[in-house]
Amino acid sequence: MGIGLFGCVCGQFHGPASGLGMGGPEQVSVPVPFYVIEHPDGVALFDCGLPAAMVDPDDSYRVALRTQRLDASLTPEETVTRHLERLDIDPGRVRFAVISHLHFDHAGGLKELPNATVVVQRREWEAGFDRDVANHYGLRKRYFDLGHKVELVDGEHDLFGDGAVTCVPSPGHTPGHQSLRVRSDRGDHILVSDACYNARVVETRDFPTYSDGAAMNRSLDRLLALREAGTVMVFGHDPDQWGGAAVLPAART
Repeated sequence: MGIGLFGCVCGQFHGPASGLGMGGPEQVSVPVPFYVIEHPDGVALFDCGLPAAMVDPDDSYRVALRTQRLDASLTPEETVTRHLERLDIDPGRVRFAVISHLHFDHAGGLKELPNATVVVQRREWEAGFDRDVANHYGLRKRYFDLGHKVELVDGEHDLFGDGAVTCVPSPGHTPGHQSLRVRSDRGDHILVSDACYNARVVETRDFPTYSDGAAMNRSLDRLLALREAGTVMVFGHDPDQWGGAAVLPAART
């Protein structure tokens, strides 16, 4: 058995283009992806998308987002559970949920993975429980403090012990943000997550205003330096990497 890697879009995030590193005042919609890794030693997810409750347009957090010219949308067919079912994976047997950071659109699907061990950088987890830091970065405990077994890591972490899946610290967007390097049957991929929203930001370095811009610059430079010939960078919310020309295969329909 080899190592499979799939990309799944769990809804859309809506907000001003300027806040998503795309320039301009208009409102845009960007994908909310998560990733499924099928390894001989178990199934891992990198991030887990939006909370299934956000299928409801009257979900309380969606209502709160709209007061800030933001929103998120999700259909029943885009939830974590439905994507996993299309891959013939029982959500209850997901072994690891590697979380890049604790924002609702990256940790929101944890409720659907009851038996997964959450793998997160120690700095990020501690930030989520520091009231001032959590408020500054928008880390909402309702989406990640659910009673899962939690594995706190410090720095690089080899998830399966064979070099196939490696957590790479990339702080700045949030205090303990991490990216993931996956060497699968489909080649070498660096799943950047929100260390860089889209390919344009590689050049512009147009980072969110609430983030630590200097740290984000260092983290992005480090991730770019990890590239080898043929390495594919998959960014956090880049519309050009999904849809009809998806950079990774999707769950079967």
